[in-house]
Amino acid sequence: MADTDLNASTLTVTITEALAIGHDTSADARDFAQVCTHTYGSIINTSKRIIKLANTNLTEVVTFGSDTADGTFVRADVRYIRVTNLDGTDALQVGLDDEASDACYTSVAANSSIMYTSVVCEGGNGGSTLDNATALKVKGVANQQLEVFIASV
Repeated sequence: MADTDLNASTLTVTITEALAIGHDTSADARDFAQVCTHTYGSIINTSKRIIKLANTNLTEVVTFGSDTADGTFVRADVRYIRVTNLDGTDALQVGLDDEASDACYTSVAANSSIMYTSVVCEGGNGGSTLDNATALKVKGVANQQLEVFIASV
């Protein structure tokens, strides 16, 4: 019988920024290019979904907890989350929420992404105590599409 076990691997995320500002004198041109690479080891579980929003309501798209009941992601195992706004026009609100007193939302421009490397959030302006998030939520326009990618150990 063939070996069918999955083997953990390393996720490599590379962000490339390319910006060259020209000048009438080439010696005065400026290059602001940068490449940042980060690796996440022992990744064995991934989820990649495209979601179409039904309306403009705040929508829970991912839940986090201490076990995998009902499709919940194990909070302690999540290493990387990417949310990409696939809409070409409208911004998307994306955030982590602890279902109690803290949430952290931001606007993601059209055709742009946001990345999370942990699932904790803080709603206060002190930022001294981060709470475990219980959900990733989004808010956009009706029929707006987004992609959610999650990698965990």
